[in-house]
Amino acid sequence: MKDSLATVEYKEFIGERYFRLGLKVGWDSFAPGQFVMLEVPGHDILLRRPFGIVKIQGGVLEVCVKVVGKGTAALSKIEKGQQTSVLGPLGKGFELSKDVKTAILVAGGYGIAPLLSLAKSAAENGANIVFYYGAKKSADLLYMDELKSLGVDLRLATEDGSAGEKGFLTQRLEREILEFNDAAIFCCGPRGLLNETAKIAAKLNIQAQVSLESYMACGIGVCLGCAVKVKDGSYVRACREGPVFDAANIIWE
Repeated sequence: MKDSLATVEYKEFIGERYFRLGLKVGWDSFAPGQFVMLEVPGHDILLRRPFGIVKIQGGVLEVCVKVVGKGTAALSKIEKGQQTSVLGPLGKGFELSKDVKTAILVAGGYGIAPLLSLAKSAAENGANIVFYYGAKKSADLLYMDELKSLGVDLRLATEDGSAGEKGFLTQRLEREILEFNDAAIFCCGPRGLLNETAKIAAKLNIQAQVSLESYMACGIGVCLGCAVKVKDGSYVRACREGPVFDAANIIWE
């Protein structure tokens, strides 16, 4: 973990409310599913914001930002050459066993960000990759060129039917998942998607790892703002023991 003063290398809008941000951090090693805490330039936003790592190449870290509030709106105004502080890599990422023959990746919206590097790792390990990706509409499907270049078995669903199958992604997942042998699920996205995916995995006794989207104030386990209740009745911290957890260990309701 390093706290780096990073220079903005690029900012590129990739959708109605999304942009990719490249930051020169000077480090290269991370595990798929780990995240960073990014300082918002200016004096109005005190707390850093967490973002999953899309990739790191040549010391340049990429994150994907969705503009949803004051902090991300301020980040959307950052320009090439500006500097800001980046703390990371943080948390526990996905664990991909060599025994997994089929890696079923399930992403909702910009939850795709940490799964791109996992797809690459799975491909390098020789696993068959089936990538389920869904959103409300086609404009919310991101990194499509990167997905196609990876050569994954891509299965899309949108709620309005503007791309892929019409309906919820988990409906398609549940209908098709029995096609695969020696499979494990890796999921990132809205809590509803994680919950439904966890139910499907439990019903079919398939291993599933989920990356939880939790409010984080510090990112290092001190503030306890990201506590998650688990099956033994205790609480764990999404920023330290997660954000990736065994889906079967989480209390969802």
